[in-house]
Amino acid sequence: MLPLERLKVLDVSQIMAGPYCTMVLGDMGAEVIKVEKINGGDDSRQMGPYVNDESTCFSQINRNKKSISLNLKEERAREIFYRLAREADVVVENYRPGVTTSLKIDYDTLKAINPGIIYCSISGYGQTGPYSHRGGFDLVAQGMTGLMSMTGEKGRRPLKTGVAVYDIGGGITAVYSILAAYIHRMATGEGQHIDIAITECGLPWFTWEAAAYFSEGKVPEPTGWRHRVSAPYQAVKARDGYLMLGCANQRTWERFCGDVLERPALMED
Repeated sequence: MLPLERLKVLDVSQIMAGPYCTMVLGDMGAEVIKVEKINGGDDSRQMGPYVNDESTCFSQINRNKKSISLNLKEERAREIFYRLAREADVVVENYRPGVTTSLKIDYDTLKAINPGIIYCSISGYGQTGPYSHRGGFDLVAQGMTGLMSMTGEKGRRPLKTGVAVYDIGGGITAVYSILAAYIHRMATGEGQHIDIAITECGLPWFTWEAAAYFSEGKVPEPTGWRHRVSAPYQAVKARDGYLMLGCANQRTWERFCGDVLERPALMED
């Protein structure tokens, strides 16, 4: 038996952060019903490459899910959604703040139907604050938080990471927040509204950089292929390619000098 087999999830999200969250819940046994828009469904269905006319981007993070398409602007479709919400434990959505209220599927509306509902909203900048009305993308979050200013080589243009770290980070944050809310509900019977901002979810990546800034006022810069505080901890070019060399502490550095290079004098450099 999987740990979340009794959990029922309504997934009203699309693209990556929300679908990744609900995929993980599904992998742990939850019953996930994905609610997609009528015309085209989840936008990631239109992203190639395709296998048997189905997007592999979509299928990669929407496994273990049932699916239904509803035009939530119509009263009849909303009534179907309300019936599903009445039996659900969790709702995950990633509309721009304010849209769920206009569609009448917001937390307060569903709470009146199902007082114990755990309602997780994922957005670019959260449900409140001066940027809440803006749409959010992983790329923009990387630029806004400063990640791109410390990625790449010094003196060169800012670079984004090769993968969507903020979208996936937002999805992971949503997963453990939902699990915490579920444990809280088991103890108290109370549901709650979870507010996930993908821009905020990336800030923990900067733990050591923040430590340097708040202790010394040092603004982190790009370090290329090197590590910020450990050395050697990088890709090193050898005769037949690159190798990853990680001496993350004094002990591994000493073993590298003595056992691998057989140059113990380097330990005193």
